[in-house]
Amino acid sequence: MAGVGLLNRVARALVFPLEDRKWLSKIVVGGSVGLLLEVLFVSVGFLLTREFAIAGSLLAQATNFPALGFVLLVFQGTLTVPQADSMPPWRQWSALCLKGLLIFMLGMAYEIIPLLFIVSGFGLLARGGVALGLGLVLMLLGMLAGITAGFFLPMGIACYLAERRLEAALHPAAIWSRIRKVLAEYVEAYLLSIGSFIAVGFIGTVPALGALLWPFLTFYLLVVGARLFGGICSEAG
Repeated sequence: MAGVGLLNRVARALVFPLEDRKWLSKIVVGGSVGLLLEVLFVSVGFLLTREFAIAGSLLAQATNFPALGFVLLVFQGTLTVPQADSMPPWRQWSALCLKGLLIFMLGMAYEIIPLLFIVSGFGLLARGGVALGLGLVLMLLGMLAGITAGFFLPMGIACYLAERRLEAALHPAAIWSRIRKVLAEYVEAYLLSIGSFIAVGFIGTVPALGALLWPFLTFYLLVVGARLFGGICSEAG
């Protein structure tokens, strides 16, 4: 029954953006901002290193503050009763950027240690020789730690929105207590989200077309994920 319930919830989350009368323009705006940032980051990276690095694309999407702010509003609208029946409008861009910056900072607070592991491992990997094995281990540990830390982020954001205190998003015991109430669906939704972003990442590796589609698909999945996790987290309050 729990599996059927999650499938229904996922199906509703997938169609939620498309039920908005202005869905196309809203998705295009969010994806276009990501695409512009992607071009900017990759271009700067090329000027500095003379190489086209995918890391620039990843960083561009992570710092798409207007889109992150928009997604936060979707998440917040799903936590409310009754739930919002459409995506928010693209307006008050300064407020969206501030909300997006807040989400970025919370994400960094969760992921800073895993990122340090990955960066350190990459540095050792570049040296080669004896340090190669240690570098691979550090990178693997960093990725596993990042996936584990990211598991708590959606509920952490829900706690912040409920209490309007940043500390609420950084209280592991309280966050875990709420996750336990909806554990099965939460775990399944998290694994599904990871799988969907990996799939979109593969699409992003397709020459030319993938780089153009990736920001739009990523933005769409973020909206879907906000709707999905918002519904699950609302039942843990």
